[in-house]
Amino acid sequence: MNSSFAPWPNRCLRTLVLDDDRRWRELVAFNVEMQLGIPPALASNGKDALEILDESPIDLVVSDLIMPEMDGLQFMKRARLRYPRTKIILLSADFDAFPVPPRRLIELGAIAAISKADIAPTLGNLVRILQEATMTEWLRMTERQLVNPRSWTT
Repeated sequence: MNSSFAPWPNRCLRTLVLDDDRRWRELVAFNVEMQLGIPPALASNGKDALEILDESPIDLVVSDLIMPEMDGLQFMKRARLRYPRTKIILLSADFDAFPVPPRRLIELGAIAAISKADIAPTLGNLVRILQEATMTEWLRMTERQLVNPRSWTT
């Protein structure tokens, strides 16, 4: 008897990369895609990023900190008010050029503040950890639905 099981569906981490500099945006997007196997959504300013969040659920935003019009901290505050489950990582080439230190950015809601010099190792590891956590959460929700028939829709 040959029994085969369908693999669990992969609930991939839905990501958005926000950076006003096209080269950095593409580099960060490349790193995220290398970890997840799918390209992230891209935005070049906070307004466009908020519109993307309005249109589709995003699990993780990787945002530059120093940008014109709306900096990464202003974006994070607005995004967290509207989408409290969305996680935000802030990046900067120079944290000393911003009036709020990295530790305070984390206290204000960022899950990490990463130097752009450390994108490959640090961001890659963090994205992998978040992907595993997202998959675990998805499996728990699926398990609860299977155990609780009332949650089934007919």
